[in-house]
Amino acid sequence: MYILYKCLLTGITEGLSVSNNNQNQMKMKNKTANQAEKVLEFIKENPGSTIESITEGVNVSNLLVRKAVKELQDENVIEANDEDGGFTLVDASNAAAEVVEAAETTPVPEKATRNRKKIVEELGPKTFTGRNNDKYRFGEHRNLPKGRLVLAIVRAYVDKNPKVSLTKLQELFHSDEIQPRFGVIAELSAAKKFSKNKVDRHFVKNAEDIIKLANGTKIAVSNQWTAESLSQLLKIATAHPMGFKVKVEEVAE
Repeated sequence: MYILYKCLLTGITEGLSVSNNNQNQMKMKNKTANQAEKVLEFIKENPGSTIESITEGVNVSNLLVRKAVKELQDENVIEANDEDGGFTLVDASNAAAEVVEAAETTPVPEKATRNRKKIVEELGPKTFTGRNNDKYRFGEHRNLPKGRLVLAIVRAYVDKNPKVSLTKLQELFHSDEIQPRFGVIAELSAAKKFSKNKVDRHFVKNAEDIIKLANGTKIAVSNQWTAESLSQLLKIATAHPMGFKVKVEEVAE
């Protein structure tokens, strides 16, 4: 009788232990999902945010932010910026599909899953499919990432047309159409005001990146680019009357 009682007690104890382990694992997964939601929402509102600015902005430990960022990168929801390592959203449609798929295979609470789907669905219409880490050749410049390529193009146009005004540049490069939030080209003081949570939206830190027009106006060029927005700008820059030549650098096998 004692042996039977001990066996039953052992079985109950082991069962409780397994149940507690499962609950702890579920809590950890739920916590990770919630942190990922916070990080995704922050990046949505502050494209180009770095690990440090995200940590400060969401008030979560650096370690948890890094785990959340890795999860979002693995799901192809966000990608790192070529220029400063800041993170931006990948195509909203693809992101939504990835999150839905992850939600179907990961046992997270229904409310958390529903909220996360909502965040991604609100990102807007499809603008870009897949990742793009291409480097470009422009004139004497080699291995230019997207932002640096645009900076070189705008500088080259100003060099060829020294009397051009800021307003004309913005018109020629469809500044507010291609970059509705911050503009492809902005007056320097305005560009600095766009900086938020230690994230610069334009090349404003280094003096050599600032372009000075003939009338004394100092301008800054956007460093926030996706494959789609760059494609729009290159259609303008490579067509008449600009006619600039841009090539994608070949990747060595």
